[in-house]
Amino acid sequence: MPPGFLRLFAAWVVLLLLWGLEFGVSFVHMPPGVRPVILVVAIAMLVVIAVVFMEVGRGPVLIRGFAAVLVFWMTILIGLGSMDPFTRIQYFTQIDHPE
Repeated sequence: MPPGFLRLFAAWVVLLLLWGLEFGVSFVHMPPGVRPVILVVAIAMLVVIAVVFMEVGRGPVLIRGFAAVLVFWMTILIGLGSMDPFTRIQYFTQIDHPE
């Protein structure tokens, strides 16, 4: 087994579990004010990717700088991508069916 395989495999399993949690929470009906809580799971996934796969804490200063900027842009993209679901208004219409 290559060195570091268990660490990467554990990170992959954690990402799968976090994805499952985020997928499951997306089906829960919640008021608009509570919807940003879903971002907590996305940020946790971002932290796992940055720490384990990108190894932000290791390497030369230049590489850490680029990794930090990438994490910053990933955070912006998560925020922009979540604007539609967080601000969407669901209109429920009641259709009267004559019997």
